[in-house]
Parts: sequence; structure tokens; C-alpha cells
Amino acid sequence: MNKLALRYKFDPSYFDDKLTRDDFGWLSVIVETASFKGESGFWVQWQDVVEFGESLDRYPIEPGSPISIQWGYNKQEGDDLIVRLQISPRGSRGELTASVEIADYDDNFQRLITSYRTTYAAVDIFKSEIAKLMKREIDEAVLLGH
Repeated sequence: MNKLALRYKFDPSYFDDKLTRDDFGWLSVIVETASFKGESGFWVQWQDVVEFGESLDRYPIEPGSPISIQWGYNKQEGDDLIVRLQISPRGSRGELTASVEIADYDDNFQRLITSYRTTYAAVDIFKSEIAKLMKREIDEAVLLGH
């Protein structure tokens, strides 16, 4: 079974009104397919993760307009890209492709690029789990595939 898992660790200031509020936290990204497994992460604003989860509500996902988000340094291109997640249509029968690109935070030449098939039902569960993750109701949001 293929899967993409997200974990999010809020900055301590998010929960303590005495501290200066920092909206950035650590997003861990773990991807596993039959051939590859990798883990990375990046400092991202919690609002970006929430918005990405909400964007997964789109149906249908049009061929020229995948759902995607990415984080990294500078222009977030080439070696500056650390995390990219994308959901796009696959064929004409309602299947989807989950594409993931991650690079090591400290050594961005170490990079994993992979994709796997998934479904709208799995994306809907992932969307729901991201919402729960960001409310701290669960520890991990998972997008399953085959």
C-alpha cells in the first residue's frame, strides 16, 4: 500500500498567550511506495496547511489545474524546493495521481520524487484528517493509494 503522511508540530507560542505568536511550525512529510520511502519536513505556517486541506474539496480536479502546494527557499524551484505535494487527475475514469517531491532539509541534493494512484474517496479522508491534524485531534493525516 502506498501512502503519504503529514504531521505538524505547532510552535509553543501558538498555545501560550505570554509568548510572541509565531504561526510557523514543523510539517513532517513521510511518503512510502512499493519502491521508495522517504521523510522530510519544512517550517510552514499552519494556515497554509489548513488551506491545502480545504482545497482538497475540489471535484472534479481538472487536468490542467491540479491541487498542489510547495515549500522551500527563495523561489522554491530546483534545489531550493524542499516539499511539493500534488493531486492531479489520471486518465478518464476518475482516478487520481498523488505526486510527492521531498528533499532533505539540511542536504537538499538528497531528494525523492515519486507518485502513486489514489482515489477521490481517499482524498476526502485525507482532507478530513488534515482538518483533525490541525485541530490536534490526531497525530497524522494519511493519503492512501495503490
